Amino acid sequence: MKLFATGLLFMAILTGCAPNYTSDIDSLTPFGICYTKLQPAQVEPYKLVVIEPDFYSRQEILELKKTGTKIIAYATLGEVDPNRWYFGAMEEYGFRGKNDVWNSFFIDVENPEVRNMILNQVLPEIMAKGVDGLFLDTIDAVSPETERGDMKDAMGELIQSIGAKFPNKIIIQNAGLFLLNETADHVDAFLTESLASNFDFENQEYLIRSDSAYTARLGFLNEYVEQSRVPFMVLDYADSQAHLRQIRSRLDTLGRPYFISNIALNRLPENADSVANKFPAGD
Repeated sequence: MKLFATGLLFMAILTGCAPNYTSDIDSLTPFGICYTKLQPAQVEPYKLVVIEPDFYSRQEILELKKTGTKIIAYATLGEVDPNRWYFGAMEEYGFRGKNDVWNSFFIDVENPEVRNMILNQVLPEIMAKGVDGLFLDTIDAVSPETERGDMKDAMGELIQSIGAKFPNKIIIQNAGLFLLNETADHVDAFLTESLASNFDFENQEYLIRSDSAYTARLGFLNEYVEQSRVPFMVLDYADSQAHLRQIRSRLDTLGRPYFISNIALNRLPENADSVANKFPAGD
């Protein structure tokens, strides 16, 4: 695990009660994720916020950081949408299909030139803005359950290279549980989405997982977490106070940092305690 993770290690195996955490976890909670442009006053209530870096100049990010909040940049590894500056170059390399839900295209990470561009052009441009780390997304694009599963090893290699290239930055892996054993030593934390909730994209409906589905999902997650010893965070989705309460009643029992938002991730409430938790819980 990267050096930063030694201060973050709040990783005792989930047994239904809160594990012992180091005090350094306070530097990360409450955390939030928001992909609309934010002002310093909006991020200040949070200890860590994931942002969309394309919306900010270096100076604007430095202003956000003056609040003391860790600013983490979103970075997509498995997909790219037409609004990214490097879309044309990726298109020339060739795509592996399209994600119609988000109007994005699957990147051919099997191609070493593509991985080289991400590692040595795309990510350095993001890091040059002064962010504290990277939030690696769309890793599930190469899930073994998809027709792109043949790129799994290439994605693992890319994440390992990212951790090695930016050893003093916070690296958070979003999803890609199937890669965690290979990437654990190269990331500082793992984030899982929709643990207690679910979103039906076809019907645009927010759902709460059944008790059995939630228990099964949590148990599956625990197996990987126990093996990898990587701290994990939770991102869930709600569109009503009733759903929010249901989700929190589950997540509050886990002793894990969590954040609850809408599916567009365009909200960062002023009252962080209404959608996120501090750690240790209750402090």
